[in-house]
Amino acid sequence: MIPAIDSKIRRRFDASAGRYDRYTTLHRQIAERLLSRVTKMPAPKICLDVGCGTGYLTRRLKDCFPQSEITGLDFAQGMLEAARVQNPGIAWILADSRRLPFSDGHFDALVSNLAYQWAADLPQAFGEARRVLASGGILACTLFGFQTCRELFESLDQAKAGQLQFARLPDTNQVREALTLGGFREPGVDREEIKITFKGMHELMLWLKAVGANNLLQEGYLGPEALLRAAAIYKEKFSNQQGVESTFEVIWVHAQK
Repeated sequence: MIPAIDSKIRRRFDASAGRYDRYTTLHRQIAERLLSRVTKMPAPKICLDVGCGTGYLTRRLKDCFPQSEITGLDFAQGMLEAARVQNPGIAWILADSRRLPFSDGHFDALVSNLAYQWAADLPQAFGEARRVLASGGILACTLFGFQTCRELFESLDQAKAGQLQFARLPDTNQVREALTLGGFREPGVDREEIKITFKGMHELMLWLKAVGANNLLQEGYLGPEALLRAAAIYKEKFSNQQGVESTFEVIWVHAQK
């Protein structure tokens, strides 16, 4: 059973499942880069994709490792329903990353693309990842990091004079600490920043909603006037010739049990 604490985030990802694939070019590009790293390792016999969404990376793993047993897992029913329709030959499991329904040492590899940043308890989630990995098994994953959408946060904060509360994502130190607390020793953690241009702040916010990532604003209300102020601040401070820039920090993890 998925805990009630995650119900708000889960509902948003459920609601975005139908339009998710139309807005996730960035996610797919990062998934392909993650896949290129994974394919340099020995082919796993059994592999788990945590936070699989509509199944893009899971399907690509099956393409690259046709003899392997590949399983996709997500906590949003809507995402899994879309994944099953598109990929009937893959096993799809509804579960929480903090409570993986598998025995100890079950998988040779565990991959995840831009999903673990939503885990309410990251050390517990990584601990579960380590538990289900066999000895020598590999965790290879990406997360959106703390600097993601920093321009949006700054603009909203200035427009509302600090009355909004945000759920900022983990930074590299927090990810490394969570991996260590989860039982991984000497995990590899690095980062990069990717700049994406949107027509304006409104388009960025629509994009975040479309991919289910509008979980970052936790408390507070931004009325129409404040929203217009924030958009003007955003345009003034972070514009380029095509529109406005938004930063996406990607954290890369490679860890071995």
